Amino acid sequence: MSKYIRFFEDIRKEDIPSAGGKGANLGEMTAAGINIPKGGVLLAPAYDAFLSANGIEPEKYGNAKEIRDAILNGDIPGDIRSEIEEFYTALNGGTAADPGASQLRVAVRSSATAEDLEDASFAGQQETYLNVVGLRYLLDRIRQCYASLWGDRAVSYRKNAGYDKQKVSLAVVIQQMIESESAGVMFTADPAGSPENVHINASYGLGEAVVSGIVSPDEYICDREGSVLKEVIGSKEEEILYDREKNGTVSVPVDDERQRRAVLSREQIARLVREGLRVEAHYGHPMDIEWAVRDDTFYILQARSITTLQAEQAKTFSEKDFAGYPRVKPAKGAARENVLFNLEKNPTPYFPLDHDFGGFIGEQKNILFEQIGITFPGGMNPIDRDGVSYQAKSKPRLSRNVFAIPKYLRMIGDIDNNIRQGDASLAHCTAEFAEEKKKNPADAREIGEALKRMHDLIGRTAYDRFLYALFPNFIESGSVTKVLKRVDEKLNAYDILEGLSYVTADMNRVMKRLSEYIRSDEKMFSCVMEEDYQTICASFPSLEERLRVFLDRFGSKSDFNCYCFISETWRENPDRFINTLRPMVKSGADAVATAEEAKARFEELMQQVKRTVSCKQYAGFTKKVKGLRHYHYIREATQYLWESEFEHCRKLLRSLSELLDVPYDDLLYLFADELYEVCRDGSLGTKREIIERRKSKRDFAVAYWDKCMKDALSDGGDEIRGVGASTGQAKGRVCLVHSPAEFSKLEKGDILVCPYTDPEWTPLFALAGGVVVDTGGTLSHAAIVAREYGIPAVLATGEATTRLHDGNLVLVNAAEGTVIPLS
Repeated sequence: MSKYIRFFEDIRKEDIPSAGGKGANLGEMTAAGINIPKGGVLLAPAYDAFLSANGIEPEKYGNAKEIRDAILNGDIPGDIRSEIEEFYTALNGGTAADPGASQLRVAVRSSATAEDLEDASFAGQQETYLNVVGLRYLLDRIRQCYASLWGDRAVSYRKNAGYDKQKVSLAVVIQQMIESESAGVMFTADPAGSPENVHINASYGLGEAVVSGIVSPDEYICDREGSVLKEVIGSKEEEILYDREKNGTVSVPVDDERQRRAVLSREQIARLVREGLRVEAHYGHPMDIEWAVRDDTFYILQARSITTLQAEQAKTFSEKDFAGYPRVKPAKGAARENVLFNLEKNPTPYFPLDHDFGGFIGEQKNILFEQIGITFPGGMNPIDRDGVSYQAKSKPRLSRNVFAIPKYLRMIGDIDNNIRQGDASLAHCTAEFAEEKKKNPADAREIGEALKRMHDLIGRTAYDRFLYALFPNFIESGSVTKVLKRVDEKLNAYDILEGLSYVTADMNRVMKRLSEYIRSDEKMFSCVMEEDYQTICASFPSLEERLRVFLDRFGSKSDFNCYCFISETWRENPDRFINTLRPMVKSGADAVATAEEAKARFEELMQQVKRTVSCKQYAGFTKKVKGLRHYHYIREATQYLWESEFEHCRKLLRSLSELLDVPYDDLLYLFADELYEVCRDGSLGTKREIIERRKSKRDFAVAYWDKCMKDALSDGGDEIRGVGASTGQAKGRVCLVHSPAEFSKLEKGDILVCPYTDPEWTPLFALAGGVVVDTGGTLSHAAIVAREYGIPAVLATGEATTRLHDGNLVLVNAAEGTVIPLS
């Protein structure tokens, strides 16, 4: 038996550590009698020997590109080369005297040693090369497969999936090519519909056209007998064929008649389904299968488990499961906007501990309302003892405190007092927080006491924010907008925030300077766009210092600013900051005005108002503007402060987790009073049963929350409608961005479509041609920033991310609050 290479017949699933997941699967299917093109695997020890012979130690290189370059310039050791040559000759029937001159065409596919396992699919992370002809080209493609293990995409995948990049090795599958007339992909359980159905995609030529997504293939949804339940004839504009002049493939047009024709006959579909179910039966679970057909014979090219199907099925709940929980009626008008505004802050249901800390911010608004005689039954964020959150009842009630409303209106209308009190509260809370950070709790009891103090501090930070900034802003903004509309109908109160120094604006200006510095150096630019934070800092010390200064000032910016314990700041995970910075680095930040430019625009606007109104009116207007600008400053400063407070709370909870040897996530299932008991007792005690009960309900809690949102936003209409939060129109291609991890997708001029935004998303507004958000409202972050950058925005759509897809051409009409699909 060869040391470094084996035919499929000699490989089984137990050989994953040496043959990789793809290679082991092909060996398994060959042994099961499934029609697999002939081939074998260059085993992972060959990769290790290659690295050793060339003195390549990945952990000693500065970045992944250097590793790739070293591999591509390396020599394949003689003993490995000899085995490859013998294998290639044997695969060709053993008749070629000169294997290098042989015209045997093979596919060369990388096979990672953690690939295609039950809990992971490395599909597409390493490279595949088709129509490789001749030994010299085969050896080149093997080196390129080895290098692909260190491609940016593959390294990022392993990191996100939790695989140690130094321990993952690589095998290489070498397999006879099938010059297929048609090919595609088959799922033996439809991931987009009923798991009882089989889903087939088919197109002409080689299967790469389907796998890589360059064509719209035929789609056949079949039952398990092979009968077609649904057929969609794709456009199939191109097909991939052998390049007859050289190695590789070419893409050629498909004529109109073939485009209109189904790729597979009904009889072929039934046979393909039977073959797919044979593969599924062998493995015992649903499979994702690549197939090809030549001369009416089907070949299975590779197969992998459908890794997400069972998890998705496990989280399915029916109306029967929701019986007994409050039903939510469709919300209309202002009520709908309020639901979506709250959903922007809380896209997922609270864990119990986050409810009592993060939700405590919203509860301060409830406390203020109660003081003026307006009560909301169940509070702002109702949650039951199983940890299941639901929507608050929207109809408020009045109490005898309603007679205090005139007093509060006078207080809220006192601009000078609000500025004094807001500044004093911010200074006091900031100083108190600084003292808290100096303390070092020694045991569980002290950690509990520290968390109690932080809880109270978070409450005071938020209460005074509502009292001295947000409520006064609501009172004054209407009259300021009324004056501005005399200058220009498109203006509103947010336009007077130009030139103001506050956290988000200052942060964006510093990020602009950072991006300009990075763009000035080609090597630095490439490193920032490809590598992680640690590698970037190690490669460019001058940039490391700038990043450190930035994170010292703005590092507490978090992904979810209304969740305490599930959030994460840039300081805690600097790679998230790099993701946020990349779009600005990639496309520039021309839309981010300098402080001087913004100040000049503000002064020009004030002059326009001065020329429009009387001297007396202008004097009153300037005072209100002074108030609104300061209220916004307090709004931003207090939010950043509580994000910093949340960060400290997470630090305390992590200490408690380590001290009690209890997983951090488990502690999230306790309400605050229960956690304090644990801290006093120094152990979980009977709380373990409570945690397990609530953990078992978490999937339901998420499903119920999503159902409440869906029911509240259901209107039965076909048009994507929302709230126009800025002005103007924009036409462009949709770029769906679901989280900061996808920030780098956005190109200049794209229409940003996303489920929510917060200040971390602000740099994207400098690139977007328009913004469409599922959540939010006229007072939300997205509304303010869109106006600042002068781009149209439609918020509170409730459904844009599910109805629109990447690349769709849309017209965003902010004046009408509509998004019109054009393609």
